Amino acid sequence: MGRSKFLFLAVIMFTFLGVTAWSTWNYDRAFKMVASHTQLSAWSLAQLEIEMHRFKETLELYQAGRTDAKQLNLSYDMAWNRLDVFLTGDEAKNLRSRFGAAQIGQQLLGTIKRYEKNITSPRRDDSKLVQMDRELEALMPPLRDLMIQNFTGPNALQESQLLNDSKTNNFTAIGALLLVGLAMLAVLFREAKQQHFLARNDPLTRLPNRVAFLDRLKQLLAMPDTQLMLCLLDLKRFKEVNDSFGHAAGDQLLTLVASELRHYRGKGVYLARIGSDEFAVVLFGKQVEDQWLALSRQMFNQLDHLLYNQDPAHRVRLNMGISQYPQHARTVEEVVLFADLALSSAKQETHLHYQVFTRPMLKQYQRKRLLAGQLREQLADVATAEMYLCYQPVLNKTHPERLGAELLLRWPHPSLGFISPPDIVEIAEENGLGERLGEWIFQRMNHDLQQLPPEITANLDLAINLSGSMFNQQLSEHAMRWLAGGPLSPQQLILELTENIALEDFELSRAIIGQLHAQQIRIALDDFGTGWASFTYLKDLNFDKLKIDKSFIQHMDQDPRLPLFVHAITDLSHNLGVSVVAEGVETQSELQKVLEAGVDEIQGYFYSRPLAMEHFQRYADDYFAAQHAARDAELAG
Repeated sequence: MGRSKFLFLAVIMFTFLGVTAWSTWNYDRAFKMVASHTQLSAWSLAQLEIEMHRFKETLELYQAGRTDAKQLNLSYDMAWNRLDVFLTGDEAKNLRSRFGAAQIGQQLLGTIKRYEKNITSPRRDDSKLVQMDRELEALMPPLRDLMIQNFTGPNALQESQLLNDSKTNNFTAIGALLLVGLAMLAVLFREAKQQHFLARNDPLTRLPNRVAFLDRLKQLLAMPDTQLMLCLLDLKRFKEVNDSFGHAAGDQLLTLVASELRHYRGKGVYLARIGSDEFAVVLFGKQVEDQWLALSRQMFNQLDHLLYNQDPAHRVRLNMGISQYPQHARTVEEVVLFADLALSSAKQETHLHYQVFTRPMLKQYQRKRLLAGQLREQLADVATAEMYLCYQPVLNKTHPERLGAELLLRWPHPSLGFISPPDIVEIAEENGLGERLGEWIFQRMNHDLQQLPPEITANLDLAINLSGSMFNQQLSEHAMRWLAGGPLSPQQLILELTENIALEDFELSRAIIGQLHAQQIRIALDDFGTGWASFTYLKDLNFDKLKIDKSFIQHMDQDPRLPLFVHAITDLSHNLGVSVVAEGVETQSELQKVLEAGVDEIQGYFYSRPLAMEHFQRYADDYFAAQHAARDAELAG
């Protein structure tokens, strides 16, 4: 593409030069034609004057007896003919229109014609010949003045000067136009070169981009006996730098990473920026595997240290995934895929963010690919799907007359065994099925609730976890549509989202939550304490519930610091008008601690594990029966 642009520009340049040369030649030709035409008119006038002088002289010689009638007639004919040519010929056309030349010519011709009989049959003593000679004598000075005016007069000189000036101006204009054209072509060449650079390079770091990177990989793998190692680098939580400190700070950090990587550039090392926060390093040549691994490890440590020092909050860290050719892969696609799988594994690890590709990673990838296809089939029909919903009870200590429950996905795969809910959500999100999964959950919930008596359904509050793709500007509209026709009202629905989803785009989250509240749908912040949300965000986003993560609840009876955290979170939440749910309560002592902290609702194995609908129905029957009995006993007492 770049070569064709340069060829096109070259064609334009040569065409422009050709047109300029043609214009110059054409003007020069026209100039010469004008000059030649001027010369012809001058020659015609000069010949006229000569012939008239010759005729007058011959007339005088005839009168003196020094020539005969034959010579007089010949001279007369020559003068007449020259006058006729001057008055009718093309060479004197322009001259006749200036200086009164046509009038002078007509006077001379009139004089010649009047004395035609006297010339054709002349007599030396004829007084008419004397009269003719006098008239010609009177007309010769105007003819002489005409010659002077045509050759050397002001008009003639002005015309010549104008013609020369026009020629000079034309060449000047052509020269200026040529310079402008050449400057324009230089700019176009520079722009084309810049565009060609940007097509294969990252404008910020000036490193090759993904297109150039893949081309280089293909070239390397096409060489005989090639060995290489591909290292993919990813900046974890880089987006938080842009959000917190601005894109200028993020760009500066990327530039620093690229500058650090350039220290390794040389023979056998190829660098590229292949994503917004992702870089690639290709090691190739004659190095042995251990040397490459040592170099990649050194690179990882230095870059990770750089990121740690550059980020004031120490949030941005480095992940690296590595694949090798031909040890791991056989094609360009496999080399990139396997390095990407290793990078994904590095992202998921809590401590080890440097991963070399292994076969189990490929098996996990293939498993996800298989499950993705089967998940599409599962989501096609609620009634026949292997997946189903479980309902984990949430007990409300503030309003015991109502029973809450969190909906949890279950997929007992016939060959792969139990598929965990996080895996299901991850597969759905990675394959564009997030919203479809949310719709399926609502459909399945409506299907399950048909089995419950209306008096139980009316006293339920059900919570559904949102995935990242479900939390969008159409969520309110979708939720109302999915609830339509079902037994649950919007007031009974609670949508749960995690901190990383809620805080990804703060203004958008606030708008979505406002739309949900307008439909009387409640919002809960799930797993509070595992991220980095603050109570400022909690206040501004106007959550209805806060669910304290089970990591704060478990072992509250053993770690004296945990009750302090739970007390503080609960008190601050209540001050903001937010109710608190304690997750993961499993023992009597943990229950006692959360009750002492003042939480509003309790969820955990102490009361119940997640239950399939038929078991949840029995649990709800027993719960409401116990509530009725307690209320009756209270009234009887």
